[in-house]
Amino acid sequence: MPNFRYQALTQNGELVSGTISAPTAAEVAHRIDYLHLVPIDTVVQEVTERTVETKRMFAPRARAEDVTTFTLDLALLLRAGARLDDALELLASDIDIGRLRTPVANIRNRVLSGETLADALERHSDLFPPMYVALVRVGEASGALGRVLELLAAERARAETARHKLADALRYPALVLFGAACVLSFFLLFVLPQFGAVLRDFSANIDPVAQFFLRASDFVTLHKEAIGLTCAILLAAALLALRQRRVRTKAMSVLGRLPILRTMLRFHRTALFCRNLGVLLGAGVSLTTALRILSNMMATVSDATSWDGVLEQVRQGRKLSDALDGKEAMPAMAVRMLRLGEETGQLPVLSERIAQFYEVKLQRSLDRMAALAGPLAIITISIIIGGLIVSVMTSLLSISQLVG
Repeated sequence: MPNFRYQALTQNGELVSGTISAPTAAEVAHRIDYLHLVPIDTVVQEVTERTVETKRMFAPRARAEDVTTFTLDLALLLRAGARLDDALELLASDIDIGRLRTPVANIRNRVLSGETLADALERHSDLFPPMYVALVRVGEASGALGRVLELLAAERARAETARHKLADALRYPALVLFGAACVLSFFLLFVLPQFGAVLRDFSANIDPVAQFFLRASDFVTLHKEAIGLTCAILLAAALLALRQRRVRTKAMSVLGRLPILRTMLRFHRTALFCRNLGVLLGAGVSLTTALRILSNMMATVSDATSWDGVLEQVRQGRKLSDALDGKEAMPAMAVRMLRLGEETGQLPVLSERIAQFYEVKLQRSLDRMAALAGPLAIITISIIIGGLIVSVMTSLLSISQLVG
């Protein structure tokens, strides 16, 4: 369906403009008249939606923090009594939301053209996930959009804090491993070639460890351009592949089989599911609708088939706890607490408490892993470099004995 741009006057004489998706220009004129606007410019057909999506693909993306700031500011404006279009107009020029200003201006235009806020947000699915859109739709239907947006902003802020803690926990071991790789690369490219030439010239007795590293140094030095190019291509291919949902799911499935990571990913899945279940149910979303939204979300971190099966069983009348019982997706204790919430009618409250419990357990596991990974990486690289130095020095001593 094509998009049409219009300019019109309100009953107060204010100039407004926007876009309308309609099959014909006549339908656009009818919608403008329905909005009690006076058209002053010829309706001109805009570029197609595919062109807009192409431009959006290559445009710089807004940050998750910008979406959170937009959500909180919009909630505050609506709670203060501002109209939705006026609030969106103010936010479209607010520098605090960064690169989100252009999408917000587009959302405002669609709201002025007659779309609901949820429908306008749904067109920007890369910024506003299905759960976000579903809650906004509930807020519009119940007349409590401001309160729902405040809830969304608080939840997004909490999730961002958790992500920052996760990044902080993994940053130190990652830097240590990167430094170790740089030290090893420096030895292979610059140090060992010098010693290797001397040892070979004097036909020194080289032990197997030093011989292995000397051969590795020769190979890396001879093919360093090809190795560097291959690493860059593999890194770019990995980053592009991880944008695909199927690849991410497969990677999470493989990582989930490792002993230590399996437990941590289970804690993460449980906290993610219960936290979002509590938010959706607390906002008035029905259980089946919430599970349909969550099944798509959970498919990115685990097997989609199991979550689809849970949704189907609940649709057929089974309790959520019974559908989750016996599955590896969640711990047995979490399932028992969900059953208690169903029996007492406090499922939203208990879901959030379960999420808090497993978020704490996940953070403790991450802290322990970070505390061990750094020293282990340092010890490993120290053993490798130390053993290499001892081997080379032993070979040099054999040369000095031959010369003496």
